[in-house]
Amino acid sequence: MSSMPLLRHLVSAGLLVSGGILLGRLVGFLREVVVASKFGVSQDADIVLFSLTLPDFLINLLMGGALAAALIPEFKRSTSKKSDQLFLQSSFLASTGFCFLVAILVWNADHLVHLFAPGFGPDAVKHAVKLLTIVLWLMPLTALAGITMSYLQSKGHFAIPALGTFIFNTTLIIALFFFVTDAGDFRVLGGAVLIGGLLRWASQLICMGTQGMQWTRPESWLISKDLFWRYTQALAAGSLILVLPIIARALASLEGPGGFASLNYSIKLIELPMGVCLGVLASVIFPKLSEFFAQDRIKEGKQLATDGVLWVFIIAYSVVLVFVCFGQPLTNLAFQWGVMPAEGIQDIALLVTIGITALPAQGILLLLSALANSKRDTKLPFYCSLVGVIVFVPLAGFLFPLKGLNGIMMALVVAYWSILTAQIILLHKRHRLSVINLSTLIEMSKVLVTGFLLLLPFMWIARSVQMTPVGSLGLAVVAGLLILAGGFLVIKRYRDYITHRLGFRTHA
Repeated sequence: MSSMPLLRHLVSAGLLVSGGILLGRLVGFLREVVVASKFGVSQDADIVLFSLTLPDFLINLLMGGALAAALIPEFKRSTSKKSDQLFLQSSFLASTGFCFLVAILVWNADHLVHLFAPGFGPDAVKHAVKLLTIVLWLMPLTALAGITMSYLQSKGHFAIPALGTFIFNTTLIIALFFFVTDAGDFRVLGGAVLIGGLLRWASQLICMGTQGMQWTRPESWLISKDLFWRYTQALAAGSLILVLPIIARALASLEGPGGFASLNYSIKLIELPMGVCLGVLASVIFPKLSEFFAQDRIKEGKQLATDGVLWVFIIAYSVVLVFVCFGQPLTNLAFQWGVMPAEGIQDIALLVTIGITALPAQGILLLLSALANSKRDTKLPFYCSLVGVIVFVPLAGFLFPLKGLNGIMMALVVAYWSILTAQIILLHKRHRLSVINLSTLIEMSKVLVTGFLLLLPFMWIARSVQMTPVGSLGLAVVAGLLILAGGFLVIKRYRDYITHRLGFRTHA
């Protein structure tokens, strides 16, 4: 399959996935808006967001990283019967293991609060502990959902797993909007978290039942030592990447009441395009990369990875330019509700403008991690993530006293670009995969120049014309779409493909 028909196949799958992910991410961001409108940048906001983001850290680890990285290649390499049996065994092992882990974490919930939010006072710690003792039980449900997601994606079924976040966040919004009035309503909020997790897993099980899943007793133990170690390595790599914002939020809690919430709101706004646009590509490309390398179709795998990097860069760069130009009005539109103060919105807008510059690195490193995992090399993402932590911790410790929350965000940006640099180097050394070569750099430079030139008139309009927030949003969307189209059209092979698909090909 050449790159252009493959592109059409991936775009079709990507549109299917992106629809579900778009709904989930938008509803997830709406969840943040509801919290901001109810609690602003107060201590209550810190408590609620901390209690939701700590399990989020584990959810993202399991659903987007370790389980998929280890299981999808195995499902691809196995017969239908063996993959069904591997699903049953991994589900049993994950549920029992994570139930045991949660019991330990619940017993030490107060230590978790002191570790991940050292700036919380005694009253905030007490409320956070009450919430954590409930929401931590989401972990077994998340592990089971991660396994069903991996199974469905390995079979080419992306839609239902993509709707999982939508189902989960919708449940939380209903609880937050109608039943939670302050951080003390921990039972209602905690119960909504567990119900959302259960509904997400149940929807995937129903989908599996419609795909001819064979619920038979396994004939042999299929979870090998090699599979376990690849899962462990992927788990470590994923946790190291995800621990960066966790450490950042912990430092932000030392800023005083509202510091944790301010940094969290800005990170969530940045994660919105990250999840909707860039996470889709990695999710769709990963199973296809696993298939290519499993069948020893190395050339096709390299071409797909190279194209994927360029696609991610074009999309991410378009988003960066839009936020650099329209960051303040977009932030206003997102958070100017309820009790959120104007100065709080300005602080968040500045944090977003700084943090969005890491978006291309975040998107590409997601894709390159998928490439390494498809080669069954889960050590590589771990080593690169370790580089990021080593860079971030001392740099954030140095910049935080000087620049406050802005310093933490600057350190995050440097850390993500450092991880990407390490990935590029190690992929070449370990697998001879040069996905960013001279040709790719030349194409990226064309995208950089084209995007900047296309942005100039929109920058002039934004500074010269007084617009409403909705008007600014409309102009930002038009600018983003134009820059995105320009980024693809400036690359000859994409321009030829697009004009051919639109029927503009000239015939001899």
